Amino acid sequence: MKYTIFFLLLLTLLLQHAFHVEAPSIPILDGISAVEERWHAAAARLARQWRNPTDVLTILLIIGGDIVQKALAQLSGTYFVPVAFSFGWVSQSFNALLAAFGDGALMPLASTPSLLINVHSGYARLNFSWILNRILRGVEYNLEPLDAALCVSVFRSKAYYHGTGNDWLWWSGVITIILQLSIAVIPCAAQDDWTILLVTIIGICLALAGGCVPQWQKEKWGARTDNKNTTFCLTRGNGFQHVVVVQNLGPGCLNLEDLAMPRRDGCSTSCKVVVSLLALLWILFLINVAGLIHNTWYLLGVGLLGMAQNVSVAAFPRQPQAVGLPLELVERVQGPKVMQVLMNTERRFPTVGAALVNVFFPGKLRDDEQKFWAANAKERLPGSQPLITPLAIVRPGVAVVASATSPPDRVARRLTT
Repeated sequence: MKYTIFFLLLLTLLLQHAFHVEAPSIPILDGISAVEERWHAAAARLARQWRNPTDVLTILLIIGGDIVQKALAQLSGTYFVPVAFSFGWVSQSFNALLAAFGDGALMPLASTPSLLINVHSGYARLNFSWILNRILRGVEYNLEPLDAALCVSVFRSKAYYHGTGNDWLWWSGVITIILQLSIAVIPCAAQDDWTILLVTIIGICLALAGGCVPQWQKEKWGARTDNKNTTFCLTRGNGFQHVVVVQNLGPGCLNLEDLAMPRRDGCSTSCKVVVSLLALLWILFLINVAGLIHNTWYLLGVGLLGMAQNVSVAAFPRQPQAVGLPLELVERVQGPKVMQVLMNTERRFPTVGAALVNVFFPGKLRDDEQKFWAANAKERLPGSQPLITPLAIVRPGVAVVASATSPPDRVARRLTT
């Protein structure tokens, strides 16, 4: 078949050349020509798009808002927040606008559930704080894989400060901004095209303006300070391997119970005005980007570099002092048996192990375990009432209230909704 088509094509060309007459129309040849024309047209359009991708920039600018929000949550706290300009800032600006006029919370909530236990009162509550969740995650991340069933890390807390430490994640934003400007300068030097540089500078300025909104700082450390020494335990609950114990050596230390329940006081009028203005400016920025025709690869490179920095900041853990909560490691207690670790923790740090018993052992304890906790309670609190440690959640709809020093009688009551 292919040889026949080739022969017909050759015959047609010979007739046109020899007799200067138009060859008769052959349906098969006409079909082949039409397909070939469409193929070349599609290839030309693709080549044009790859030379200067325009529409894709507009689409990329409206995705990835949650990544930008988490990067801002990591680095915010001062008036210079080096979260680089990237794809997703337009989406983030409208998320912030919705939050400002909605529940008034720019900071994200904790990504994974955890429990915060006040060792002295024995009360446990769910932790919704982004900061506390990241501190627990950072302790888990920085420790090497353990063979132990449970590891209790005890820290001393010092007075907190408004601001963030200049660790490598903070400096990555500064370096990324410099690199972005360096890329945007290339069209200026090579083709005398200042458009990409101007757009990049505007995007960086808008990104820095979005990070210095005071509401970020207000929410990040929205808690009272302790004027007395208080100890807290932070853990993901039964079945998890790590417990973080924080001993507040007030005054000036944050009350972690306040921090665990983010306040919803709402945004001020000035905050709403600023967030609304930023959303409007990002829309105008998006319109200008949609009109770019030349050298768009440079702007795409600027955005990709910024996105890489945003993802790194949002994903990697930071040291507690880098988020304004300086913690000093005192000791780690670990072992192959969870109950043994809790007993050793109780011997080293009284009341800490007792506060964790009902979290990791919601059921009935053995006789020797009951005797141990009862004896320690009498030595620790002579003549006082047993410490009551409520377990925040055992299963959906059921809470357990139990005595940490005399656990045989466990009473389960169903929560009403």
